[in-house]
Amino acid sequence: MNTNSARFWAGVIVPSLLAGVPTTGLFAGAPADKTAQEVSVTVDWSTPDIISNFEIGLTHVHNQWDQGHPEAVARVKSLLGKGIRFHNQHITHWGVDENLMPGPGRYEWSSLDHRMEMIRSIDNSVPVITFCGAPAWMKDHDPKAKWQVEVRVRDENIPDFAALCQKVALRYPQVEYFQIWNEFKGYWIPGGRDVARFTVMYNAVYDAVKAARPNVKIGGPYLSMGGRNLSAEDRRVMDYWRQHSRGADFLTFDGWLEGWPPGGKTEDWMMGRTRFFGDLVQEFQAMIERPVWISEFYGGRSKNPQFTAANHASCYYNALQSGARLALLWDGVGLGQLFTRTQTAEGGQPTPHYFVVQAFNQHFGPGTQLYQTKSSSDDIEVLASRAKILLINKRPEFVTVHVEGKEVSLEGYAVQVLDASGAGMP
Repeated sequence: MNTNSARFWAGVIVPSLLAGVPTTGLFAGAPADKTAQEVSVTVDWSTPDIISNFEIGLTHVHNQWDQGHPEAVARVKSLLGKGIRFHNQHITHWGVDENLMPGPGRYEWSSLDHRMEMIRSIDNSVPVITFCGAPAWMKDHDPKAKWQVEVRVRDENIPDFAALCQKVALRYPQVEYFQIWNEFKGYWIPGGRDVARFTVMYNAVYDAVKAARPNVKIGGPYLSMGGRNLSAEDRRVMDYWRQHSRGADFLTFDGWLEGWPPGGKTEDWMMGRTRFFGDLVQEFQAMIERPVWISEFYGGRSKNPQFTAANHASCYYNALQSGARLALLWDGVGLGQLFTRTQTAEGGQPTPHYFVVQAFNQHFGPGTQLYQTKSSSDDIEVLASRAKILLINKRPEFVTVHVEGKEVSLEGYAVQVLDASGAGMP
């Protein structure tokens, strides 16, 4: 092991990570026979940069990981409690029953209660609820829709849906954050989104929930961006919603680094596009001065879990730099790729991506003062606080990084956290 790397926590580096949960610090030294490219990184401790407002959370969906083997479930809960605070759940579908309200005046709370209790059982959890979708009796059945959640709320039932959302907000007083709807599902007309009808529904829910709990935070419109930049149609929708909605405490959108459907892109292509989320956040903030949530955050991924971890790390780096508030991954054992599945006692193991999320949340979360940094290579990204320095190697090749008077060995797609030495701090 290279002695200079011994001060680094490098849990995201070790391929054997999938074999078990680490109980001590994990370190990754450089193979002695490799010739590394060399990169210089400097930290200007006399020049504060931005203060981070960024955090990474999780949306729980269909996988029902909490119903797996008790040992694996306990492992995941423990790791979530150490690494992730924000946990989102939709009120129907996505892992809970559609029949939350099977008919007027009738309620079946058991499924949603179970999911919310699971979230509450995770240490340090901050629950989020998304008001989507609506019970079947509030919608027109669409035989063309593969999944009936894609059907909008019938106009005459919007007051019923708003009243249901109000009851949900009152039933779970521990929840302070709510999102309205999901990707304009069902709200489409020829040529684009039916933003006028959507905004009527949005306002009804917003008013009902704020009337019952005026201090909660509500966000929207949960615009689906796929893998594209803002188009003229997107701007039209956002302008209408901004001008006609009751308001929002934060703005929401989702996106895929690879576009939809994902797949077929090379690792090099995906690494070259990690500014995608940060660029979108900046565009949205220029339109509406509100905190921005990325309601579904799909970074690049491949069969190499180390690439997946490093690509997400670079995406998070750019989202943080843009001023994003929250990135919600879509499930921890599916597309979020934080854990192995929980069916067996050996399951629920953390992936390299989990340790990246944990590093960002623990060391560079909201309120962290960052300092100006420089790297001699665009492929080596760096964050620095008074306590920690984060290095991201976007290359598949081995690299030697010179930072703070030390020589750091980074394998391909490595992500490492260094204890800041304090050298040069005023």
